[in-house]
Amino acid sequence: MKRTISKLLIVVMVFSMLCFYQAGKGASVKVYADGPEGETPQVETTPQEETTTPEVTTVPETTVPETTAVVKKTPAKVTGLKITDVKNASLRVVWKKSSLATEYWVYRSVEGKSKMSAYKKYKTLKKTSFINTGLSQGTVYKYKVIAVRKADGYTTKSGGKEVSAMTDIDGVKNFKAKAASKSIKLTFKKNKKATKYYLYRASEKSPKFKKIKTLSKSKTSYTDKKVKSGQVYTYKLVTYRKKFGVKSYSLPKYTSAMTALSAPSKITAKEKATKIILKWKAVNNAEKYEVYKGKKLVKVTKKTTYTQKGLKKRHNYRFKVRAVRRFKGKTYKSAFATISTSTTLGMKGSWIEINIKTQTLRMYIKNKLYVKTPIVSGNVGDRHTSKGTHSILEKTAHRQLKGSYHGQTWDVTVNYWLKFTSDAQGIHDSVWRSAYGGNIYKTNGSHGCVNTPLGAMRKIFKKAKVGMPVIVY
Repeated sequence: MKRTISKLLIVVMVFSMLCFYQAGKGASVKVYADGPEGETPQVETTPQEETTTPEVTTVPETTVPETTAVVKKTPAKVTGLKITDVKNASLRVVWKKSSLATEYWVYRSVEGKSKMSAYKKYKTLKKTSFINTGLSQGTVYKYKVIAVRKADGYTTKSGGKEVSAMTDIDGVKNFKAKAASKSIKLTFKKNKKATKYYLYRASEKSPKFKKIKTLSKSKTSYTDKKVKSGQVYTYKLVTYRKKFGVKSYSLPKYTSAMTALSAPSKITAKEKATKIILKWKAVNNAEKYEVYKGKKLVKVTKKTTYTQKGLKKRHNYRFKVRAVRRFKGKTYKSAFATISTSTTLGMKGSWIEINIKTQTLRMYIKNKLYVKTPIVSGNVGDRHTSKGTHSILEKTAHRQLKGSYHGQTWDVTVNYWLKFTSDAQGIHDSVWRSAYGGNIYKTNGSHGCVNTPLGAMRKIFKKAKVGMPVIVY
């Protein structure tokens, strides 16, 4: 019995070991304990599917990334900054693209009375240019442009680049020219921002403009006296301004004028019995001349001579001549040059004529005019010189003349004396007079004699002969 129990214990121990082993192997073990006594219990092993021990996956160890500092990148400084297309109310600011820049900040400063204003931010731009409009003429504007980078949550800026310019200054207003015969007066309305003005001139003979004057900012007029009559002059006026080292020149303003034509000079009259031949000196730039007899226009000519025919003998006439020129559709005329003359008696031989109205004396020798001179005849009234046909009664040198009239007395010695009336009216020199001709005889005439300049009297006395006709009319 004891042996049986001992065997059973041994079987149980073996069974337990097998169960443990099979459990590890995954096999199913059946033990039959009710077998015949004395026999070793049978152990039945039930085959099992092979159990695959799952592989153990090793979870990788989590790696914490290292912390790296962000690099702040600064854009390149602006280059190529300049101002173009400057006008009187606008300008254009341009520059080159800066590497790494995402935008640009533009600052602006404006001219003040004594200094430029502080910079103020004016624009933020993606592009590299802009047009600034609505500006004031002749005014200084200054710009600063900064390249900016906005990235990675940071903003970086380059150094600033500056540029300045002045808007175009306006030219003057109401630029006008008014011409006289020997001068042209220029006037204009000043520009209050002007520093000074540059004046240029061109003419018909010198068409290239040359600077003739620099005018101060306070001037509003200028008179050009270095001009010639009857010539067209064109003027150009440029307004200039300089402020804070910046300059501006306006577009030029133009005006033109023609100086007044000079009146014909050195006009003379050759007198005949029934005609008068007029001559005068040519007027600079005149195209033609108008000739009047009295108030009537009798001739328009390009010549400097004119003959008036069909006149009465021993008759007084008054002619006047003026120069004419047309310019830019307008006709310009000079002042008149006048001459008083008369036809002759139409006599033959040698004689002396005295014209009271024109206050002239003419002496003809062998039908040709020998002397013509202004004189002063007797006062108007009872002291007048006697009109009519007379003749030389006496020819004396160094003659003493004495007389009295209404309480007035005289006692003079003349160099040359030609008596032609029985009551002692004569032709003589009068060195006490300084002027002859005109209307002197009406208020300061002689007592009836014909006062004559010394030089002319000397020539007359030389050719005069007793008996020569003297006609007063």
